[in-house]
Amino acid sequence: MEQIPGTDDLKDDLSELEKLIGHQFKDKALLEEAITAGSYLTEYPGSPNYQRLEFLGDRVISLILTEKLLASESLDEGKMTPLRSWLENNQRMAEYGEEIGLRTYIRAGEKRENISSKVIADVFEALCGAIYLDSEESVRMNEVEEFLQKFSIFERIKQKMYTAEDFLPMRNQFENTFREVYRCNPDIKFEYGESGEEHQKRWKIEMCTIKDPQTGEYIELQGVKSDTWFTSKKDAETDVIEQAYKYMEESGW
Repeated sequence: MEQIPGTDDLKDDLSELEKLIGHQFKDKALLEEAITAGSYLTEYPGSPNYQRLEFLGDRVISLILTEKLLASESLDEGKMTPLRSWLENNQRMAEYGEEIGLRTYIRAGEKRENISSKVIADVFEALCGAIYLDSEESVRMNEVEEFLQKFSIFERIKQKMYTAEDFLPMRNQFENTFREVYRCNPDIKFEYGESGEEHQKRWKIEMCTIKDPQTGEYIELQGVKSDTWFTSKKDAETDVIEQAYKYMEESGW
């Protein structure tokens, strides 16, 4: 578990993170809140965690991406929705967080190397929420947009606009490719793990198998499983389907 930092250490960390983000916080408490995970408060109670800022940041990011997509007259709603989902899913957010070394600055109860990609994604969104609240009302969206530009998100939108297949949800891409190769629909089975109280269930997929069209037997896709917990089975399946697609692609289908 990470040691609780002293005041000077925390100030130094926040200062370094501000430089990486490119935003000087007027309210340092917002930045501190954005990088504090719930697991940290189990050992060191007394500060709010990132949840409310993550909630806000998620919606701010979604709005910015939606506006960018709407600005493209070549996209209809059927293409915009899956493209936006691809751009803002947890895997993308975690990638952006890792890009700036966000893991180093997260205050969590577990060791840094054990911090999940889901937490990194949440903290990235929380940072966007913190930047939004810390900025003047007239420039809030611009400040968050400027931060997002560091990760070439808007360039990715332009690139994806030229590849129709990438507009499809990953499950559709997987099914389409499978049908092209085997002339039948894929038959996939998942084995789920679950955690948490009834009203706060989290899910992960512990094993993924697919029916071999030639033998009729179910074959385990080795290593294709969740590496983090999800709030719904659907999200867990989407994550694993993306892994399954890469697995089949590398195996030559």
